[in-house]
Amino acid sequence: MKIELEFISSAILLEKEEDEKIEFIINNIKKNKIMVLEESLSTLEEARLIEETMKQVNRKFPGIEISTMRDKVEEGIKEKIIRMLGGKTGGLTIIGPSKLIKKIKKEPTKISMLAGK
Repeated sequence: MKIELEFISSAILLEKEEDEKIEFIINNIKKNKIMVLEESLSTLEEARLIEETMKQVNRKFPGIEISTMRDKVEEGIKEKIIRMLGGKTGGLTIIGPSKLIKKIKKEPTKISMLAGK
């Protein structure tokens, strides 16, 4: 069985509005792709993605698994200003179909994932 990983540049997501970004991610997950986003989703984007996913859950699409590793644990004034203006300061997000992702283990400096059918 093949598992497809798709690495998404932050440039691709930056040009999309929030609704387009959510739709882009869900459509790719429905194609059984595990997506690795170069930049982390914000907590609001994650919540919105989960909310939209739950509306679409059915027998063919059981949902998603998501884990985000943010670039900085401690925020200075610079990071707070960037976030207030809607920007991000880095990180990584992994999202995949729950039927493929068996286990995600998140630690402060790494994310481990076990996938398979």
